[in-house]
Amino acid sequence: MKTLLFKSTLILLTLSLLGCQNESRITYKYTEQPDFILCEIDNKNLYNEAIHSFEADIFKYFDKSNRAPLRAYKKFTSFALNGKLNIEDIASEHSLYLAKQLKKEAQLWHKTKASRTLNYSGILMECIVNNIIDKDLKTTFNALLSTNSIQRNTILTPIKNNSFQLLTDSSLKAFVAFEYYYSALMDIEASQLTVKDKSNTDSTSGDFNHKPTLELKQEPHLKDIHEGHNHD
Repeated sequence: MKTLLFKSTLILLTLSLLGCQNESRITYKYTEQPDFILCEIDNKNLYNEAIHSFEADIFKYFDKSNRAPLRAYKKFTSFALNGKLNIEDIASEHSLYLAKQLKKEAQLWHKTKASRTLNYSGILMECIVNNIIDKDLKTTFNALLSTNSIQRNTILTPIKNNSFQLLTDSSLKAFVAFEYYYSALMDIEASQLTVKDKSNTDSTSGDFNHKPTLELKQEPHLKDIHEGHNHD
């Protein structure tokens, strides 16, 4: 009996140590930046880090002059809507690493043979929608969710047409990062990336509680929702 208890304790200790080793490899680069996730939910630190890294990536790729962040969001949403978003050309190794961590969060995603999306009935999605600032966009989200008719392109059209909102609306930013960036990035390997980080391991350690192209199928019956607010 004592031998069995000892073996069980040893196994648990080994698993715990392996878990700690894995956590020590996770790095933060944006701990001093504001939170984008406005709810107290599990893995909030990981989600915030991922959104900041996404934004840094698209600014670096689409706004090389570092003077037009709105252009970066317009380009990103436009490319995503047209199915021309080559994630591997945009993503940093840091974002790829975060994507692999996010992939482990099974409750975050809804996966089919054809695609992976956010879990629209999940806690993160609820947090995002409840905190969207723009009333019209929030109404659109809720209407599509209540009828179980939300599709990537149907909701991306009004987001693209109101892309200026992405500069100040952290919840909208979070949705775009997870739905159109990390859902595709997590299936890419490091060897496919164009951008190579030189300082990916220089950050503060912490723990968190083919060539994939994002293709969007057209949904004509819903795609014109909220299209009247065209700021592009």
